[in-house]
Amino acid sequence: MAIPKHIHDAKGSWKGKSQLNLPWLEPAKRVTESTSLFHVDIDSHNTFATITYNWEYEGKRQEGTMVLSMANKTKIVEIGWSDSWHMSSGVLHTTGTEDAAGSVKTKGSYAAGKETWGWTINFDMTGKELVMTMDNVHPDGQVDWAVKAVYRRD
Repeated sequence: MAIPKHIHDAKGSWKGKSQLNLPWLEPAKRVTESTSLFHVDIDSHNTFATITYNWEYEGKRQEGTMVLSMANKTKIVEIGWSDSWHMSSGVLHTTGTEDAAGSVKTKGSYAAGKETWGWTINFDMTGKELVMTMDNVHPDGQVDWAVKAVYRRD
């Protein structure tokens, strides 16, 4: 199979809450929460998964899409990701692994001015929940959590 097990098992529709962390804002407005829908499709050859999701920020709908696959021999997981709010100017490429528990952890980088920043995308399934987390990694290595979305089957 060229798709991590938990992603394959997540095929279908999910509903939950997405939290967005905005560390540059005052603490009272720093974390926002909205309803979020999440959907996983698997191609007919089990080669890749297409993940779509939506959420809201300040009352406006936002959307994201990921294409995820895993190399059969190396087990390297790759994600191509674009999001109307976070990555609205391109597609971010992340790579990583699936650990023994089935969690998927990937990391990529992007330019912000003259600096290179990092971004992580992680998926965990615990019981009946699917959790997607994203972190923003500063050039000096400091990590700020950016997104935590917790989903249950729709």
